[in-house]
Amino acid sequence: MTTVRSAKVKGAMAEYDTWESLKGIYPNILLTKQLGFQMQYDLVDHGSKTVFEVKRLKSMSWNQALQFYRKLASVSLKYYAPYLIFKSNNQPALVMYEFEGRMIVAEFQTVFNVPFIKHISTRSKIEN
Repeated sequence: MTTVRSAKVKGAMAEYDTWESLKGIYPNILLTKQLGFQMQYDLVDHGSKTVFEVKRLKSMSWNQALQFYRKLASVSLKYYAPYLIFKSNNQPALVMYEFEGRMIVAEFQTVFNVPFIKHISTRSKIEN
């Protein structure tokens, strides 16, 4: 029997996957929901002054991604670098960011030099 997952659940899973993938290079990265309140971005690392918004959609157009990125840039903390990380069905995780006034979209592994991995669910049972 297969379980149909809601968009909200898929989005939350994508946030945890991104958090797990980035922990090695951003050791102080936090899910904003872990702070006890929701920000207008999903992950933050105060040490590196970086914020991340994570989107998991069936598909995403350039205009849609740009809209999400601009909103993130407008709400991110002053002097913090914003990154939009998004994943569509059966596609690699992509990252949108600005570099020297140009919008860049590249694969997650190319930008961060680490693979995009799935987090280990706390609900899965460990068998001996």
